[in-house]
Amino acid sequence: MMIEVRGLSHRFGNSLILEDIDLQITRGEFVAIIGPNGAGKSTLIRLILGLLPVQSGSISIDGEAHLNWLRHNPMGYLPQREEFDRGFPASALDIVLMGLAAELPLGGRFTKSQRERALAALETTSTAELASKRLGSLSGGQLQRVLLARALVSRSNYLILDEPEASVDRPGVQSFFTLLHDLNKAGKTIITISHDLHTLSEHCSSLIYLNRKLHCHSKTELVNAEIIRKTFGEAVKLIDKDY
Repeated sequence: MMIEVRGLSHRFGNSLILEDIDLQITRGEFVAIIGPNGAGKSTLIRLILGLLPVQSGSISIDGEAHLNWLRHNPMGYLPQREEFDRGFPASALDIVLMGLAAELPLGGRFTKSQRERALAALETTSTAELASKRLGSLSGGQLQRVLLARALVSRSNYLILDEPEASVDRPGVQSFFTLLHDLNKAGKTIITISHDLHTLSEHCSSLIYLNRKLHCHSKTELVNAEIIRKTFGEAVKLIDKDY
């Protein structure tokens, strides 16, 4: 199992956002993508997810063209920001069930088995007690875990997250990444964009530094935040997280 990117470049208008990216992410990795704002990080994962068209180069997942793979395989995804009407009468369980919407036939209802899967996903993220809570009553950290449960409910082997620490306090970030670490140890391949160097150096197995070009794809088992800072110098100051 592998995500493979070859010769990937992407433009928005006249601006070159990604240039000639080559990357392999193998089964069981916990990969962090770091870089300054506007470096192309979100663009890269949106291309992998099929949310943007590939202009130049190729992406494959498990040896298959990524769009073909995505047509018949789920991909767990936690976007950077989602706008919700906090007054909308949806429960945490309803939000998680949205992750199974692609399995429903036209006009169909969720089955008992699907609801049990959604409850199991909430249990995995330690939010089972919130199943009946309305969306508007959840804290930022609770909502983020519920959204993670939605990303997990499809039981994909892959999980992609775009700045999951957004709107979460420091203790919440630590516990969230500990949960991701446990999911990775259980076999999930994880790709996350993050600005939290200290947390990344504790939990991730590989580090990608991206600023239009791919500058680094190195193991970080023995790398701490200070070594990362020394390696990338002033660029890292742009992405360090201060709570």
